[in-house]
Amino acid sequence: MRDSIQIARAILHDRGTRRKWLLGTMLFAVALVAFGTWIGDGWVNSSAEVFACYWFGVFGTVCFLLLFALYDLLKAMKGE
Repeated sequence: MRDSIQIARAILHDRGTRRKWLLGTMLFAVALVAFGTWIGDGWVNSSAEVFACYWFGVFGTVCFLLLFALYDLLKAMKGE
């Protein structure tokens, strides 16, 4: 637990690392949307439960990305 907190602090306080994580999260979210739309549409549309769980996961990833980007914006405005 203590190691996880230290890793999180290191990511949040270092601008370069934070931006790399933002880029990785953004690419992951785009890949999830592309997979669900074109490649895995047969699997995603196989049942209502799979569809809802998959797109809820994508929505959660995008919300995390937006909160992370907002944090980065506020840190940049603060003049880090």
